[in-house]
Amino acid sequence: MNVELRGISKRFGAVQANRDIHLDIRAGEVLGLLGENGAGKSTLMNVLSGLYRPDAGDILIDGTPAIFDGPGDSIAAGIGMVHQHFMLVPVFSVVENVILGVEPTGTGDFLDLATARQQVAEINARYGMDVPPDVLIEDLP
Repeated sequence: MNVELRGISKRFGAVQANRDIHLDIRAGEVLGLLGENGAGKSTLMNVLSGLYRPDAGDILIDGTPAIFDGPGDSIAAGIGMVHQHFMLVPVFSVVENVILGVEPTGTGDFLDLATARQQVAEINARYGMDVPPDVLIEDLP
């Protein structure tokens, strides 16, 4: 998959976080995004991951324009993000944090916690962990 950011700009009030950013990411590449604090690195990645909508510019996936209305859209396009600071909600359970933004739904668009718990069990098995899915994050050791 090739990802292109073309002319990405993002402003928060009077603060211009990103201005006309261009970035090409080719399949198989590993890149580092470097800059001083406040340079707009996290903002750019939040645009790419669907947390923020750009004020201007385009995201292209394999040459096709993509619009991300949320993290679920970017994940569906094959883009995942490992954030510098984990974004866990302390008052949510493990399973609620794992599915946050990509909640599986069942009949009638109700949250399918059984499927979510199964996903947590698969993650536990894959990585040799034993994290209880229904424990609150703030209660974990």
